[in-house]
Amino acid sequence: TNQNINGPWDMTSVATGSGVDLFVSNVLSRAKGMSATPSSGDLSTIIRISVTLSQGHAPRMTGLTVIGTGFLSKANKAAFVQGPTGVALGKNGVLYVAGTVRNHISEIPGAMTRMTAVADGAVTLSTGGWLNGPLGLTIAPNGDVIAMDANDGNAVEISPNGHQVAKKTLVPNGSGDLFAATISPDGKELLFVNDAASANALDIARVH
Repeated sequence: TNQNINGPWDMTSVATGSGVDLFVSNVLSRAKGMSATPSSGDLSTIIRISVTLSQGHAPRMTGLTVIGTGFLSKANKAAFVQGPTGVALGKNGVLYVAGTVRNHISEIPGAMTRMTAVADGAVTLSTGGWLNGPLGLTIAPNGDVIAMDANDGNAVEISPNGHQVAKKTLVPNGSGDLFAATISPDGKELLFVNDAASANALDIARVH
């Protein structure tokens, strides 16, 4: 727990020499001590938490750094709140963040080492196009970013230079059905949450 952990919504991790770094998206915009969310709603953050792992001992948080700021969050009837959601660390050291409200994928360069916060929108990977309320993110075996659309049940593949190269329908008319996703250990399948009331499942799609 920490004052900079404020409505954690999604997380990804990377191994380090001493343990692991966790990258967490926060969807609340209410600073410590405030009783109401500011009207602007653009105070949500992305944080890096350093954790030391030692055999025979509980994991220990050794540091926390705010590496992204100015992300927009707002109340939503279906999801309670929308804001910066999926986070995925690319092979290039860039942390990609799904900005659900602004319908874009933001970049935080040098995410593993940076000590200052990058403002949302300072570096944008992709916006609009096939993106339709991106939520979960994962990295494809070729290094492309895969975004899960909240509003239509599609997955969108985006290259590191920002080109939307492919779209695949995972849940037809799947508004509100997609969220988290990951690549299988063998790199051949996309595992994703299908939250449709009729499915309530963890589904599989082949990766080509």
